[in-house]
Amino acid sequence: MKELVIFCESYSLIRNCLYLATLNYRKRPINIVIPGNSELFKFFGENNEKFFSSSVNIIYFEAFEGRRTTGNTIAQMVNRTPEIIREKRYLREVYSNYLAHLKGAEIYFFVRQIAQVSYYFLEKLSKGNRLVYMESEAHVLTADEHPPASLMDLVSLMILKLVYGRELSLIRLGGYPRGAPYIADSFIDRKVDKVIDVEEGNRMMKDFDLSQFKIFDTSIYSIIYFDDSLIASGLIEDRNVFKRELAGIFEIVSKYFPEKEIARKYHPRYPKEDKTVIEVGDVLPDFIPAELLYNENVVVYLSVASNSIINVEGGAAVSLIDLVTLNSADIADGLRESLIQRSSSEILFPQTLDEFEGILVDLKGQREMKR
Repeated sequence: MKELVIFCESYSLIRNCLYLATLNYRKRPINIVIPGNSELFKFFGENNEKFFSSSVNIIYFEAFEGRRTTGNTIAQMVNRTPEIIREKRYLREVYSNYLAHLKGAEIYFFVRQIAQVSYYFLEKLSKGNRLVYMESEAHVLTADEHPPASLMDLVSLMILKLVYGRELSLIRLGGYPRGAPYIADSFIDRKVDKVIDVEEGNRMMKDFDLSQFKIFDTSIYSIIYFDDSLIASGLIEDRNVFKRELAGIFEIVSKYFPEKEIARKYHPRYPKEDKTVIEVGDVLPDFIPAELLYNENVVVYLSVASNSIINVEGGAAVSLIDLVTLNSADIADGLRESLIQRSSSEILFPQTLDEFEGILVDLKGQREMKR
């Protein structure tokens, strides 16, 4: 059978990726490409040994680290020129080292937004291989491609095209003040051999049990908080205010649940110094995906706006987005709308601390009634 190549850029894609790997690893060579996510690489490394007898070839490479540039939009373009050359050279080397030999392979990818590095390789692999786009449920978009809305957008798009290729466009995502990179419709129409939409993908995966890959037991916890790297992303106006707000939230949590039943899971590669923003509960391993931490004993999954709460199992999902201070109301609205659009289960959005406390009381009472 044809060699199989699977691009996996983020944790939200592991269901698709592990489904394909499980279905195929006894039949044909499999390569999983992980661009620049060392924690995801660690996760697949452990599962490769445990579940696939180390038969899967995991291709990992570091993200390109360019020098920061400053100045107005024109200066940005001029100053980025050496970095553009360096990054293109780096990507060519990665392609030559890991992927250039592929001919007649079947190439799967699952996401189009913020996937410019993968697009660079997909464009090259489209010649002589078969591309399949299997749309990920976690990344379904209702927004469309849009032309640059500002001079900065225009410069950003020009740089994207110069570095990664022509068939990138911009799309407006909730929480992003400017257009985000997006693999253009023209690429899908011209270069992709097959598109599997979410509905068809769900039918294919309906009997796939992701829980078989659980390597960490969370049954002792009643509360799991998923952090979203909001500070590192620059979406928090004041770190100290954010810390006080979260302290108030977890003071309420601690009234109803002992600390030994509280856990927090940080985004992979989260800055270590910011793990002190919350001081309550156990810290779970960063590299384990949220989907493999769900447990029927968990009462509440908390987060501000993490993707980790859009498909929770075994408990209620509560967003804290209206209880903390972000950089602007527009960012909060965008993140909230993004959660609602992509969630397959209900997410609660308390508007006040009193409402949040009421939710905890009700949910704890419901669990105690079931016992």
